[in-house]
Amino acid sequence: KPPPQHVGVVSKDKKVTQQTMARISQETFDDAVTENMEELDMELDEAVTDAISQFEAQGIDLSNILKQAPSADRDAHPVLRGLAALANATRAGMDATRELTFGEGSSQSTMKLKFKALPVTAVPEDEEGGETDAGLGQALDALAVACAEEGEAGERSCALLGTREGIDLLSSACLSLLARPELLSALAALGAGLRSTENCEHIGLRGLLALYAVISERPADAPVQAAAFRACAAAMVGNEANRTAMHEKLRIITTAAAALRAHPEHRECVLAACALLRALTLQDDGRVALNKGFDRARAAADMGCLQLLGAQLKRAAGEAAQGGGGEGGADLQMAAEVLRTLSRLCASAKICETLVKLGALVASVSLLQAHLVEADLCRNASGFLANLAGDDEVKSRCGELHVPEIAASVLAGHSESVGTLDACSQLVAALTTRNSPNCAAFLEAGGADALLSAMRRWPQALGLHKRGALVLRNLAVRVPEAVPSILELGAEPVLRADMEKTLELHDLAKAALRDMRCDVSLAQPWQGMPGEERHLERGDDAEDTFGKYMDTDEARSAMRVAGFDTTQF
Repeated sequence: KPPPQHVGVVSKDKKVTQQTMARISQETFDDAVTENMEELDMELDEAVTDAISQFEAQGIDLSNILKQAPSADRDAHPVLRGLAALANATRAGMDATRELTFGEGSSQSTMKLKFKALPVTAVPEDEEGGETDAGLGQALDALAVACAEEGEAGERSCALLGTREGIDLLSSACLSLLARPELLSALAALGAGLRSTENCEHIGLRGLLALYAVISERPADAPVQAAAFRACAAAMVGNEANRTAMHEKLRIITTAAAALRAHPEHRECVLAACALLRALTLQDDGRVALNKGFDRARAAADMGCLQLLGAQLKRAAGEAAQGGGGEGGADLQMAAEVLRTLSRLCASAKICETLVKLGALVASVSLLQAHLVEADLCRNASGFLANLAGDDEVKSRCGELHVPEIAASVLAGHSESVGTLDACSQLVAALTTRNSPNCAAFLEAGGADALLSAMRRWPQALGLHKRGALVLRNLAVRVPEAVPSILELGAEPVLRADMEKTLELHDLAKAALRDMRCDVSLAQPWQGMPGEERHLERGDDAEDTFGKYMDTDEARSAMRVAGFDTTQF
């Protein structure tokens, strides 16, 4: 099974928080199992189960532990076998040092990286009968597959790698294998291991410099560039410190732009460069008060990434217009990834204006119109167009390109893809704001019915319902004569149900109902002070406790101290 090509990269700004839990070593766990067997006469399976339950009851995180007794099967775990093969190979190397200078001006620094340099020829089998260097690539590929596996198994493999100092070993191996074919396998294994945000903490500046050295030494090798970019991208997810180091110290955006210029035809290199740029613009580290994703997006625009990615998008649109698409829809995936990356780079009105001038608007609309059945492409194209449509002139241009009608078709045709529906509703909300012709075109294409059907189909998709409420309000305000038909489609029950979900959605749904002339109460009753509760007794028969208190000596004394004249009481 080949190593994964897409590992460790997500492009959402959901805050990532780090959890701190106690851990034990594999030796401690093994000792507990042995003690259960020797002192309590437990069978092997029972001893392992009891040790697990005892440690978990104490709040110990066992994700880094192989929960079985020592055996040959346990030692054959892909992570342990890969690390053992790597350690065996590097023992044959010579001590070497590489000095790297990074940063600019007064912040320029130099770091010496020590590692084991391996010869270009294969290393013979060691005297102890360990795994030969010829099998190193296969062992690293198996390690990468284990760490990239989805679910609990992959998480445990990543945790096992991190606690065995695997991240540091793999980053050093990238330098050791710099001139060897196993370098690709080492980079893939490192990228897979960095899927864990905890492992991203282990790589440190030394590991990032090792990756940067690989990129700098092999600029003409597109597969190596792609694998190194993916490892860099994985190291930056959920880690603002790594992003800052990559941008400010290593100037990784310049390197990515150079790779896009040098290898525009190499699909994996372009996809990896896109993943790297997206990771740089993330704002997902919950430990820092300020994430500088927008600043890095503007820096990428200044480095010429817009022109390079725009050229890729226009080429994909041209192939789509000619009926191309490559093998297995490869060009469609390329177009979707480029659109996704350009959406992350839309950090200012100036950048959006530049993209429109570069023809990205027309190219994305052409792709969307030609491939309405492709959910991934529709989702990314809708998100990109929504960013561009924040400008009023672009809204009008979208109307001329029939984007409102296309959006109505997307809403109707992808009812089972909530991500696509959410992105498309965001696009429609942008198109219908302050633009009556777009509202009319969307309604005429049956967009209101498709939108309401999507909202009914996914009642818990809060993002879809927020944007849906905005769209319905825009339609009611800009095309008031269409309100009766919208209500006939069942808009009022959907919006009233939304009022019961969250406070933000309550306000949006109420505003839409108000503009549709539905019966809503806009009065805000007094509810007392925040965090307090008041019960007021009403009626003529209620007891006057305040008056009784004012007749007491305690009340008169308090008023005299406060400076009031109490002679009248």
